[in-house]
Amino acid sequence: MPKKLPFDTIAEFIHSLGERGKTAKALDINPRTLTTRLENPATFTLAELQRVAEYGHTDLMTVTMLADHQIKNPIDPPAPALGRPARQH
Repeated sequence: MPKKLPFDTIAEFIHSLGERGKTAKALDINPRTLTTRLENPATFTLAELQRVAEYGHTDLMTVTMLADHQIKNPIDPPAPALGRPARQH
């Protein structure tokens, strides 16, 4: 059974984990790659989703469901850091 989190998307969940550069390092991916994943969660690998789950102290099913929800309901990812404006497309 997946955990109930106060987020609807994987982008919101990852944003809640802290500064994006530190999160990318903890997930063992380049910060630019993390930005790509947040914009298009279909690009996450299974291994990356597992690392997100471990780093966020949750389970793989939960992060997979968050990613799936975002794929079906696209959003603009949160700004890279609190108080900073989102990157313009």
